[in-house]
Amino acid sequence: MTSSSALPRHALRRGTRGFAAIVTLLAGAVVLGAGMIAAPNAALDPAFVSWLTMGALAFGIAHVVAAYGLLRRRAWSGVMVGYLATIGIGVAAYGLLLTLTGMDPFGATSALPADRAGAEGVGLLIWMIGLWLVAARYALRGVPPVAPDRGVAAPRTTTARTTSAAATA
Repeated sequence: MTSSSALPRHALRRGTRGFAAIVTLLAGAVVLGAGMIAAPNAALDPAFVSWLTMGALAFGIAHVVAAYGLLRRRAWSGVMVGYLATIGIGVAAYGLLLTLTGMDPFGATSALPADRAGAEGVGLLIWMIGLWLVAARYALRGVPPVAPDRGVAAPRTTTARTTSAAATA
């Protein structure tokens, strides 16, 4: 490749950053929904609920900021999505651990029957872990574009082994 046809360092396949931004926004919307709608309605200590709500608000807004950075191709945005994914996966893993050890945070605070609320909570946590993994993968390591001359097949050349084998036959 010549220097004039070289791809810029930030070049990715069309849609890679956009896909990461959409997935990051989706994760942020779930966090904001859980923190702003579901948490205040839980039968918990009001001081704990206020801290939970403020933390969810900050975490959700951080997702929106990271998605904006991805769309504007900012260098810090991929790293920020990685940090958000790490924090989110850690919190979700802790929630799974609580649920699987019998301290079900969903069954105690939901209007649904305890077993159904726990099952839906586990499903949500597993889905969120997958969502954060996908967001981090595409934000940190996008799909590189195909090089302009890579799509053309190079002519096959004969090697010394085939040439010597043909000479002995």
